[in-house]
Amino acid sequence: MASKLRKITCVVAVIALGAGLLVGCGSQSQKVADDGKKKIVIGASFVSKDNQWWAMAGGYAQEAAKKKGVEMIMLYANNDQEKQIKDVEDLIQRKVDIIIMGPVQQKGSMVAVDAAKKAGIPVVTLARKSDSPNVTTGVIFNEPQFGINQVNQLTKDFPNGANVVYLFGPVGAGYAIQQYNDGFMPELAKHSNLKMLQKYDCPVDTSAEGMRNAEDALVKYTNVDVICATNDDLALGAVRAVEAAGKSGKIKVYGSSALPMGMQAIFDGKMHFTNLKSQSVEANVAVDLAMKVLNKEKLEPMIYLQPTVISKENVTTVKDAIFGGTLDDPKAFVPKQ
Repeated sequence: MASKLRKITCVVAVIALGAGLLVGCGSQSQKVADDGKKKIVIGASFVSKDNQWWAMAGGYAQEAAKKKGVEMIMLYANNDQEKQIKDVEDLIQRKVDIIIMGPVQQKGSMVAVDAAKKAGIPVVTLARKSDSPNVTTGVIFNEPQFGINQVNQLTKDFPNGANVVYLFGPVGAGYAIQQYNDGFMPELAKHSNLKMLQKYDCPVDTSAEGMRNAEDALVKYTNVDVICATNDDLALGAVRAVEAAGKSGKIKVYGSSALPMGMQAIFDGKMHFTNLKSQSVEANVAVDLAMKVLNKEKLEPMIYLQPTVISKENVTTVKDAIFGGTLDDPKAFVPKQ
């Protein structure tokens, strides 16, 4: 009887050991590609899922990673620099191969980038710059050109001059700083008949924040001709404020990013101008750069993309994957009638 019991015990032990080995193999196989090689894992830390631009950028980045057969761990910082630092620390603990980061703040992101560098993990920045010297490479739009394009449109729409309110945000974001400081204001200074009434600093780039500040401007100033914004989210909030004040058609609103809702607002005549900042192109370039870094290819410190001006004249003809189709076969924006 004792002999039989020992045999049963041994069999159970072997089964348990075998199960343990199978579980272990299963967990390891999650990071092994079909060809038997270690699967590449890209960590991604993006600004906010509540922001339409960043949410779409995240989706395109994940799609691009999937096409290349690599895994992507996507984390959103909710516009909180401290959370982004913790998210990057989490990605470091997960031992990702590389991190694609959309910095919440240009200066504040240095801690996260430097921590990744210390852990031996390269960082590719997306859409915004970081002040850290440890960024491996990045892709960004030529941000000053967005501001220059807005002023050029102002001179066409208001040849006799205009009173301008500017919604700036989010505060601390590199792209906002570059659009305003390096593009919009230097170009505005060339035109003495374009007067800046006030610049509103917005801590976050949401339509609610844009509406709140635009409402304040419309109460404070009775002579506003145009409200310009760093992005379409803030601009769409300004559209709502202008409508609520009964000044639609009297005050023009300029955005910058060409979100689908912004495109619709232009088609409807509620918003007058935007710049296309293609999430699909930028996200795909970022993933391409990440793969090239891992392949140890020599790269430029920063890749610059150019914005496309969009107004009523071309709102239904400009093609981009964010409006439909694919990166290889983009479609034009189809407005709701």
